[in-house]
Amino acid sequence: MKTSDTLTKIAPALLAAQKAVGNAKKQATNPHYKSKYANLEAVIEAVKDALNENGIAIIQTVGEVGAGTISVGTRLLHESGEYIEGSASAPLSKQDAQGVGSAVTYLRRYSLAAICSITQEDDDGESAKDGAISKAQLVAIQTNAEKNKEMIEKALSYFKVSDLTKLSQSQANIIINKLN
Repeated sequence: MKTSDTLTKIAPALLAAQKAVGNAKKQATNPHYKSKYANLEAVIEAVKDALNENGIAIIQTVGEVGAGTISVGTRLLHESGEYIEGSASAPLSKQDAQGVGSAVTYLRRYSLAAICSITQEDDDGESAKDGAISKAQLVAIQTNAEKNKEMIEKALSYFKVSDLTKLSQSQANIIINKLN
């Protein structure tokens, strides 16, 4: 986390905003898992008015951390010029515009919720809590398993796991990126 040199104006403004902020509502449905979650629109809706009414703007930027990894920076900028910001990054599940868009949206949603200290119960993120491979990741790897059997076996050995279901999400993303 980074901040401006002083926080004398933004700190009370954030306190006032947090008193008015509610949690993000589950408005969207994940088609793969048939679960409801709070999408980016719901997170913005939950925080924007309260922040703006207290002189705070939201700025989110996108950058590349490294090959196959995207980052999002989130800054809460007070009208005084004071700010608080943080960043998050994630590997791309697909190396195309859809993969970038999906990762950016996901990171924007989680980053904004985190910096504003709101909850957004996300059923499709349940497996991320313990780091276990998601169903979508498992399917993505299994779809390519036969033609990439040797590479997958090497990856399992490298990660010291006996089968795909023992992978973490980050390990699964590495394999998926290698398959694409």
